[in-house]
Amino acid sequence: MDAYPTCRYKGFDVYPLIYLFDPPREWHERRPDRSYSASVLICQEGMPPSNEHSRIFALQADHWESIGIARRAATKMAESIIDGFIPGKSMVSA
Repeated sequence: MDAYPTCRYKGFDVYPLIYLFDPPREWHERRPDRSYSASVLICQEGMPPSNEHSRIFALQADHWESIGIARRAATKMAESIIDGFIPGKSMVSA
């Protein structure tokens, strides 16, 4: 994880977490091009990421073809969570 947040949004620090996605496959199947999946860690601004000040949300979407695209998608999702646009996901309790 990066030492500094990627951005700050409405009193929260946003840390995109990007993972190399390697789907399970049979030995005879072609290896797909490299793709990435993502999660986002959101914590209260200025606080270190810890259990009482932050939450991690997984992005439930397709996989992305580059780290940059995955990072932008994670940041956009964090903004939507903070704004309350995604049902069932909230930073109110953090």
